[in-house]
Amino acid sequence: MPKKSVRALISFCSVFALAIPLIGKNVFDTPWPLLPQGVAPQEGEVWKELPNGLRYVIVPTEAPNGAVSMRLVVGAGRAQEPKGQAGVADVVSEMLLSGTEGYDEDEMLRFRLAAGMDPYSSYRADVEIDYTLYRVELEEPVEGALEQGIKMLGEFASAPGWDGARFERARKALANMAESSYSYFQGKQSIEERALLRSSVYSEIGDEEAAEGLGSVSLDDAAAYWSNWYKADRMVLVVAGLVETEAVDALIAATFSGLSSSDALEPLRSSDLRFRGTGDLATGDSPDSFGRVSIANVEEGIDLFDPASEVAFYRKDLISRYAMADLAANGLGKSAVDIVGDGVAINLYRQDNVMQAMEKLTTLDKTVFRLKEFGIPGEELEQAKALYLALCSSYDAELSTRAWPGVVADRLVRSTLDRLPFRYGESLGTFIEGVVEGLSVDATMEICEEVFSQKALSYYVELPKGFGIGTKSINKRLKGMRKSYDFTWEQAGEFDQQWNLGSGFDKTGMVESTEIIRIEEYPVLQYEFANNLRMNLVRTDEFPGDVRVMVSFGNGTTDAPGQGRAFEALVKSLVMKTRVGLGGQNPLLREVFDSKGIENLDAGVNLDRLYWSATADDESEVADFLSGIVIWMVTGNVLEDDFDDALEKLKEVTERGFDKSDSVVLQGLLYGEDERMLNFFTSEDLEGLDYAGMKNWVQKTREESYIEITVVGDVTPRTLIRDVRNSFGSAPDRKGKVHQPRHAEPAGWREAGVQEGTLKRSTGNGYVTLIFPQVEEKGCEADRRMEVLRPLLEVHLRRALEERPDWQGRLQVSLLGKGMVPRSNAVRVQLRCPAEELEEVKTTLLAAAASFSESLEPELVQAAERAAWIDLKRIPRSPDRLLKLFAQSQGKPNDLRCVLELLEKGISEDLETYKSVAAAQFAESNVRGAVAKPKG
Repeated sequence: MPKKSVRALISFCSVFALAIPLIGKNVFDTPWPLLPQGVAPQEGEVWKELPNGLRYVIVPTEAPNGAVSMRLVVGAGRAQEPKGQAGVADVVSEMLLSGTEGYDEDEMLRFRLAAGMDPYSSYRADVEIDYTLYRVELEEPVEGALEQGIKMLGEFASAPGWDGARFERARKALANMAESSYSYFQGKQSIEERALLRSSVYSEIGDEEAAEGLGSVSLDDAAAYWSNWYKADRMVLVVAGLVETEAVDALIAATFSGLSSSDALEPLRSSDLRFRGTGDLATGDSPDSFGRVSIANVEEGIDLFDPASEVAFYRKDLISRYAMADLAANGLGKSAVDIVGDGVAINLYRQDNVMQAMEKLTTLDKTVFRLKEFGIPGEELEQAKALYLALCSSYDAELSTRAWPGVVADRLVRSTLDRLPFRYGESLGTFIEGVVEGLSVDATMEICEEVFSQKALSYYVELPKGFGIGTKSINKRLKGMRKSYDFTWEQAGEFDQQWNLGSGFDKTGMVESTEIIRIEEYPVLQYEFANNLRMNLVRTDEFPGDVRVMVSFGNGTTDAPGQGRAFEALVKSLVMKTRVGLGGQNPLLREVFDSKGIENLDAGVNLDRLYWSATADDESEVADFLSGIVIWMVTGNVLEDDFDDALEKLKEVTERGFDKSDSVVLQGLLYGEDERMLNFFTSEDLEGLDYAGMKNWVQKTREESYIEITVVGDVTPRTLIRDVRNSFGSAPDRKGKVHQPRHAEPAGWREAGVQEGTLKRSTGNGYVTLIFPQVEEKGCEADRRMEVLRPLLEVHLRRALEERPDWQGRLQVSLLGKGMVPRSNAVRVQLRCPAEELEEVKTTLLAAAASFSESLEPELVQAAERAAWIDLKRIPRSPDRLLKLFAQSQGKPNDLRCVLELLEKGISEDLETYKSVAAAQFAESNVRGAVAKPKG
């Protein structure tokens, strides 16, 4: 028999054998493969378990530009930490990510940058109660990157290369996070379990416990933790993307086969967990300053590999997303189904500041009451089913980028952790079709009556220690609020708001000019209408069921002299309260859009524009959205009572927050008098705002400012032109001046130097903040050079702070920029520290910044250039970023041109240019700095 035939036979037999689930000696004791009963692996998939117990799965998928996602799940987390050593699991993961025996820190930095990852903030492991998760994302893999990524993960499990200096840096950096109350040690599992379980000692470990534990952890403790728990039979490796399966299979086997197994495999925690009682409310102490509220229904003893249980799970998932969407009034929300042990919970959950959290408890309570009494109305149910099917059968709409391999990899991880059969893509879509087909209004009502009955629900409220609101007070408040719940529309039966979203203008507008360009593989059609109206259509079928649309007006607050951030915040809060129509009881515009199924409605104002944006399912809803905006232009009105109410609430929030905040003090020290550069405002800035002034400005904007419409999605050009013509086409000529960059004055930075100031509080840390404005003239390469220099500066500063890991952990390096304002780009460096260390920190950072240019190395610069280029490549994979790029391109035409130019030719400059720019920009003579310390 020919060798090729033998290989094919072996491959067939292997797949056939793997179609029969097996239970090996891995601590994640799910069936393997993680597939539904009777379902065989798809062609090319590999599901294997090595003799040492390590499991791995390879799922080849279509992927943009050859992307590959890898995950390593280790069955070790908080629950495996010895008593008194809280945080040791984090120390181990931090050390592994900063270097191993085979890869030093510089090699890891170059690898992360070249892969488009932030060298620090985006590359931390998830340390949960029962597991630690490592991620590697290769969006545009260079030759050898896949092999290097797998070998690196292999070294996490085999050759950590313990080093005293690296240990001390990791320990002190984590201790700083704990002392700073960042809630870094509160993972997803912890939050879920505190809400759902009567007690969970591991979920109660927070910043305070971690700070205490990290103070006593030694290098030997970290090595012992790794040696005890980083075993092959406690690991699952996932690879998804555009890969050559056989080569990756062989590489994994060669890399991981030599790992040792546990002498006696200790299981993860028992699944026999005690859930909270139903029908009552419990309270707990928050481990941080946030308030959290939860209303949950838990069904125990569920085996999701049972077909009936799996169907019930997805139906609950749909209903939970509908409930969360009802809270946000935005289509389908995020899933609220949690799996803890063998319990499946619908857990409606919210986190916010204390007062907002209590308000959201009432909103959650009203939602479950309505669902229990009325279920989901027929029309809304059909819409929810369609949205759910589109969500499950395509790409995950919750992601901000097109990262299909990452979706598949994360679903494989979830299947491993939650004992949920793995489905994806077309297979999942077909399954969900069957799930939703049988979900009638009556069946949904039956589920809602069972799940949302008050006797079947557990209420949980978590507030910071000492807040002083007990169970009795909360129950009393809920009982009082329930008397005011108004379900008039639901009691009236099926509610249908048939708004006539016709045109407010004539329909004779003509297209004056047309231009076609391309961004990557997408055609972009740009139309100029005769009345100074512009339209951009980015036509793509890559985002099924997801059409983004934005309508922008004019120049924003650039056309409102003397009105700054306070005015913007007030207008944003009011435009969503706009009422439309003629007559008495006029509805809010958002209610009109809700009745048409238009989701994710947003509105606001900034320096560049006043805008409305939304998500539509298809091009027919785009027409409804455009017509709704015309209704707003013609009949929209904000009532004076709504204005007064919004202004009063904004004053209250500002007096409690911004007036006392460090940010306002730092802003005053760092910036000049240029209002365009400011981000924060105080209650004093609200004093001059009045109803007539706001109303006149909005009216002028609607009547005169130029209009720009941007649509991203699968929309027919002819149809969109017709819809624009029918709605906006013959609107009166827009007479407003277009404020392009050449019309604006350069950013008004204050004089160079470092100023000192005093914060409004008397305790806590102070700040050293250094801003380095861009020294080059605005241009494609010059602007993008900031993206290259920022991570390199952070690397350099962290190296300069190696002797002070506590400072390293507090260091932040970020980019600043103000849209159309020329010369507003800058790099900001900030570090919080005790008052007595401020002067030393300032001196150290200024000296390090001044030496930055001489530290630049060719390999790291090239890796950073590649990271900046990959970030540009992400734009066509994200409908949100495409919308942002094209929106208001009439006011910012260079943004689009620069992206197209740099995508085509790449980002590459000689080392001497970078050194020259860095020497000028990060010199002490160019810094605008502030040293701010607590008063007293």
